[in-house]
This record gives sequence, C-alpha cells and structure tokens, in this order.
Amino acid sequence: MPILVHYSEIGTKGGNRPFFENKLVENIRKSLGARNSRRLYGKILVEAEDSKDNQRILQHIPGIAHFSPCRVVGPKLDEIRGAVLGAAKKSRAKTFKIESSRSDKAFAYNSLQMNNILGECVRTKTKKKVKLENPALTIFVEVDAKQAFVYTEKIRGIGGLPVGTAGKVVCLLSGGIDSPVAAYSLMKRGCEVIFVHFYNYDEKAKQAKKRKIEEIVKTLNKFQLKSRLYMIPFLELQAELVKHVPPRYRMLIYRRFMFKIAEEIMRSEGAKGFVTGDNIAQVASQTLENLNVIYEATRYPVFAPLIGMNKNEIIEIAEHIGTYKTSILPYEDCCTFLVAKHPETRATIEEIREMESVLEIESMIKDAMKRADVNAL
Repeated sequence: MPILVHYSEIGTKGGNRPFFENKLVENIRKSLGARNSRRLYGKILVEAEDSKDNQRILQHIPGIAHFSPCRVVGPKLDEIRGAVLGAAKKSRAKTFKIESSRSDKAFAYNSLQMNNILGECVRTKTKKKVKLENPALTIFVEVDAKQAFVYTEKIRGIGGLPVGTAGKVVCLLSGGIDSPVAAYSLMKRGCEVIFVHFYNYDEKAKQAKKRKIEEIVKTLNKFQLKSRLYMIPFLELQAELVKHVPPRYRMLIYRRFMFKIAEEIMRSEGAKGFVTGDNIAQVASQTLENLNVIYEATRYPVFAPLIGMNKNEIIEIAEHIGTYKTSILPYEDCCTFLVAKHPETRATIEEIREMESVLEIESMIKDAMKRADVNAL
C-alpha cells in the first residue's frame, strides 16, 4: 500500500516551493530507498511498503507534517465509493464520518456532495452510524485530476523544513543533554548540522569516550541521514590556559577558543553559523554577560534554540528524540576540567582580551586542527 505524505510549511514558500518539495522527496528516497516517490500537487506519493519500520523513518524526516497509508484509485465516483466502502468494512468502528477534498475543480462533485454520497453508501452497506464529532473512524478522500486517495489515519510527523534547504551550521557538541537537542532543533528548520566535539583525554581513553559521542550523532542521523563529526584534541591547549589564565576565567577563554577552532571548520565546510545548547543562567558561563564575551570570539552568528527553555523541557525533547539515555552516561567532558570553585559570572571583553594577549592563539588553533579526527557517520 503506498503512503501519502503531506507537508504544511512548505506550502507557504511560493515560487520556491518546488525546491523544498524536491529536497523532501530526495530525503524520503534516501531514507526509505523508495525510488518511486514523487511530487503531486500539495503532497508526495511514496511507493514503499507500509511497515512499522518505514513509518518510524517517516516520523523522523523534517518537513513531513503527517502521512497516511492509502489506497489509490481513479478519479471516478464509483472507484472512490468502492475504496471508501472497503476501508469502512475493514474497521470495527461503529461510528464514522467522511472528510473529502478535491484539488481538481473539474471533478463533478464538491466536498460536501462527496461527503453525503459516500457517507450514505457506508451507512447503508455497513450499518455504521454517522457521527460528525469524534467518530471512531474517519475516512479521508482526496481527489485530484489523475487519481483519488482514500485513507483512514494520519500519522504525525515532526513538521518543519527538509534538511538541506537552509544551509549548514556547526554544532559544538558536548557529551551532555542540551547540545543534541539544540542540533535537532536546527535540523527541524532545514539545516544540515556538522558536529564538533572537543576532548581532553589521552589516546588510551579516547575510543571508549568517543563511542558515546558517536552514538549521539548516529541517533541524530534519524533526522538528517548522515553526519560529519570532528573530534578535536584539547589537552595541550588546556595546559597552556592553566599556565596563563586565572582559574575563574578559564572556562570563558576555553569556550572562546572552541569557537575560534570551530570557525576554521565552518569555513572549510561552507557553513553559515553555529548552534549551541546554551541556556541562560544554567551554569556560570551562561550568564548574559559571559555569553556576550564568549560569542564575541567569532564573526559568525551563534544560534542557541534552548536559550529560554526550562531544563525539564529540554529533557523531555531529549527523551523524545532518543538522545537522553546516551547523554546521561558517565562522561567527564573537557569543560569539567576547567570549572573553578568560584567562576567569573560577569566578565568583560576588555579583561578577557588582555588575558588572551599573552597566548599564541594562531599556533594553538593550528595545532589543534592538525590533530583533529574527521568521521563520516
């Protein structure tokens, strides 16, 4: 049984609509291996098996508002009536209603007339009762110029825009809960996300810790199919910071270096901005003053979609997208190494720049980039 895919936001894109539709079709084909997926007016018809696995895949593709396993028949009343009656007889529901629509105004019957004709057929042939509010069964009928579609359920997608329609962003991925949720938020807005993770453990511990980060990225691949992960060694750079920077400022300068290094990756990937899991006042480095100091390190925009959310809201999304259980596994990231007992909460850019003036910033960035691992997942 084919699957009828509906979008919502794409329909508002005017002359750019085919670009978004084609990208959504491409993403569906890659996800399902459904080569016969094709654009119709206001929807997409997917020629793929209606299996639970395929339904789960479609539920994770940004751009899909909802989808429905459907029966496709000719745009003739008798064929439509037969499909509707067949759908009704398969259901044990005792109450029903018909919801019809037509995109082809040349079709002889309008929506109200179709509802009445098809509803009367089901009522007399099955003894089910019509109930217009909260029926046990709703049979949907859509008619266009070449075919008609009959289905009985709408399976909700995540909406938004297809990944690949809004450009690339670089995600500063920690081992925690927040940054994977932030990455998901940008994927849902059509962005392709490149991941960058900084680590300060030695080679002996590297593989075990790396598995957690890779697992988070692979989980997020449900939404964007494939990803690139940059693993950046930071132990030597942190040692330099310990030598030259007072403890209360180390976290801030560390995060500024993180942006400076990630900016090199951004340019090489052709990305247009950053995404972080920052959340106002969650930790000392996330006061408004400190965020201003940190973000000043880059010329590119920094997107923080979780900035005003409560922690419970973030956790709820992490559980929903499947990253939570991996994110809470024991893992000491490189931020933990630099947390002072009494960190600065209201730094100024002038004092931060003065501390950075004694550091060999360019060579430190180049050294970190030289030893970076790039992983295609």
